Amino acid sequence: MKSEFVICRIKTKGFTLLELLLVMSIFSILLSFSLINLGAFSKITNKVEVDLTDNNIINFINKSKAYCRDNGKEGGYIYFDENNESITFIIGLDEIFKMKLPDGFILNKVRDDNKIKIDNRGITQDACSIKFKDRKGEIHCLTMCVGTAYVEIKY
Repeated sequence: MKSEFVICRIKTKGFTLLELLLVMSIFSILLSFSLINLGAFSKITNKVEVDLTDNNIINFINKSKAYCRDNGKEGGYIYFDENNESITFIIGLDEIFKMKLPDGFILNKVRDDNKIKIDNRGITQDACSIKFKDRKGEIHCLTMCVGTAYVEIKY
């Protein structure tokens, strides 16, 4: 008599511990690379928006001066609104131009009254420093001289 042995394989559903560890380690490596790249991306985005905001404020001031010079009837003023993080050019009771700072940027107090006066010739009568904080909390400064068209970005 021959005896036959029958080997039955029982199929189980699921993953082995080794397979789970391998997948988790690959996933954690990929996640760490993406977090590093995300941090660099936010830093570059902040820098670009700071440069853009600096240039937009300078253009806003120059545009307001040109408006007063071209219309010549009366002067106006630029108002820096700390509550709404915006800059507004006003003549009389009319709001002529308005600029909003990017989200997360904080406008600091410019002067006691937060105004820069511009006469009908487009000349500023006040010197000041315009400061704002970016999303990283760094303070950026623009300085404006009296009577000139000179506005400088300070680093």
